[in-house]
Amino acid sequence: MEKTYSLTAHYDDFQEIKYSSRCSSSTLSNGVSLHLGGSLDRAGRGRSGRDKLMGVAGPGGSTPARWSRREICLLSALVFAAGMCVILGCMLALKFLSLEAQDPGCRQDCVKRRSLLRAARFVQGNIDPSVQPCHDFYSFACGGWLRRHGIPEDKMSYGIITAIGEQNQEKLQRLLQAPIQRHEPNSAERKVKEFYRSCINMKEIDRLGATPMTEVIDSCGGWDLSGAPPGGAGWDSGSAPVRPDFNEMLYKTQAVFSTSVFFSLTVSVDDKNSSRNAIRIDQEGLTLPERTLYLGQDEDSVKILAAYKALMERLLSMLGAHNATLKSREILDLETRLANITVSEFEDQRKDVSSMYNRITLKQLQRMSPIFHWKRLLDRIFHDNFSEDEEIVVLASDYMQQVSDIIKTTSKR
Repeated sequence: MEKTYSLTAHYDDFQEIKYSSRCSSSTLSNGVSLHLGGSLDRAGRGRSGRDKLMGVAGPGGSTPARWSRREICLLSALVFAAGMCVILGCMLALKFLSLEAQDPGCRQDCVKRRSLLRAARFVQGNIDPSVQPCHDFYSFACGGWLRRHGIPEDKMSYGIITAIGEQNQEKLQRLLQAPIQRHEPNSAERKVKEFYRSCINMKEIDRLGATPMTEVIDSCGGWDLSGAPPGGAGWDSGSAPVRPDFNEMLYKTQAVFSTSVFFSLTVSVDDKNSSRNAIRIDQEGLTLPERTLYLGQDEDSVKILAAYKALMERLLSMLGAHNATLKSREILDLETRLANITVSEFEDQRKDVSSMYNRITLKQLQRMSPIFHWKRLLDRIFHDNFSEDEEIVVLASDYMQQVSDIIKTTSKR
């Protein structure tokens, strides 16, 4: 049977017949017969003149290879894609060059804008837009935060500042645990990382035992631990070979060990004159985070106080104190007396700096709290020679007056 030709199945062959100079033949190169009548022959004869002008080979020449429409489309798409890549590459290069040419102030503005956007998203996530700010501004400003955060079991309060502090602690821990890069003798990085690692070296801590702590206690005047002289290392004994000095102990704790005993001593910007710094004295001396925990006003406070007393007894026993139960009760009684004269940080009085602010001279402070030798203490801490007219800021005047009386009526031991 003679083969027939399909235009849809053999489109490329049809293109060959349509544009070939051998259009008079009705047989394709693959041997398929084409039955179209004489119209194709006439078209071929009419087009033969144009074929000659275009350089198409005649009957005696060879037929040149031609691109199919599909190949032409693919090639065009490839050229288009390559062109787009070149254009995009040029645009990115120009953008990079323009950023490099910008002045630092412009780049700094971009950084500021990004910081502002992050801050705006943070604020937006912590507000409660369902509350009208004119009706309840606190719920409007903090409602989102309160919904997503609760007060942890080990904290009396929790807020954004606390959360940021925890994040900073985690970052610092990662930095301290990273390998030391600068091993020079005076390298600050080496010193701080070695100091941190000494605090978590449990094998060395267990090997040393209580010796480092007993050395600290002895340097502060000693105490009635095992091996100490009778009468609490001489605190209460007039016949002791060496009478410990209370103000010397205070200097060691405040200046050498940076521990706030009975009061805190800091230097910061003056609250009423930001152009100068001021020495600030404030209430301090409690081990537990809040004064109400010492007063046992609720069930949780009673449990916390009992756990604190049990921990104290255990530590005193490990240090070798005589009659640790009695000693822990005495310490707890002293801290409770301090708690009774301490103003809670949650009270309005502690939130108003202007009401606490009391700028007085060193001479006035000595009259307010005579149990301490203020001039000698400050001279040694700051390596200076203060005059009695030197002004300092006292933020808890009533407390400083009463704490002096408590120290007078409490055993030095």
